[in-house]
Amino acid sequence: MKPFFISVSFLALFTLNSAALAAPTENVIEQYGFPLALVNQVYTGDITPAEMLEKGQFGLGTADNLDGELVALNGVVYKIEIDGSLIKAPSNLAAPYMTMFKFNPKKRITLKNVSSLALLGEKLKATMSSKNSFYAYKITGTFNSLKMASAQRVKNDSVPLMEYLKTRVMYTKQNIKGTLVGLYTPDYLGNISIPGMHFHFVSNDYKLGGHLEGISFDEVTVEIEEINKINLTL
Repeated sequence: MKPFFISVSFLALFTLNSAALAAPTENVIEQYGFPLALVNQVYTGDITPAEMLEKGQFGLGTADNLDGELVALNGVVYKIEIDGSLIKAPSNLAAPYMTMFKFNPKKRITLKNVSSLALLGEKLKATMSSKNSFYAYKITGTFNSLKMASAQRVKNDSVPLMEYLKTRVMYTKQNIKGTLVGLYTPDYLGNISIPGMHFHFVSNDYKLGGHLEGISFDEVTVEIEEINKINLTL
């Protein structure tokens, strides 16, 4: 089936302060699928790792039948297995949901003394020029503690997503070096992309990954890109 595309520039449509309007840029999110499709138990798609990398070098998503989380970092797509181990995504992997971006950060900051995921979100929001935009993040450093989740393959598509989420495997790692790839979506766009802060982790040795559920650190480096446009492929 031929893909159906939607392209929307949110900065132009939704920024309320006209004095803050900026000229359009090339900052774009390329998204395949919708979160609401997963809510409605559409757990399969047909985008492959090669096709993902045509859209960007960084990204977040999930594999067909929710059989593992996905994270793209520096032009490589990785699959996070049920035990948190990280493998390069096989070429024949397919996904029902993937968000990709090229990542051209315009801001680099140091964050210190974060003890929870909520506090990380608060500190990142304090750096935003507009909370109506998307923001892409790359966070690197040593983390005192990371609580993460991995995805377990659904046996059939009759399992509601909210029920499935209760069965995810959780694990915590201490004193680990690595990178968080993240995306912030404003709440009013939550029907288009996953709302709020969304992060996946890759360890420096490329052996461990996970969907971020909790965090603490003393000091990390954060690279940030504000994004004002999303292209959707259904």
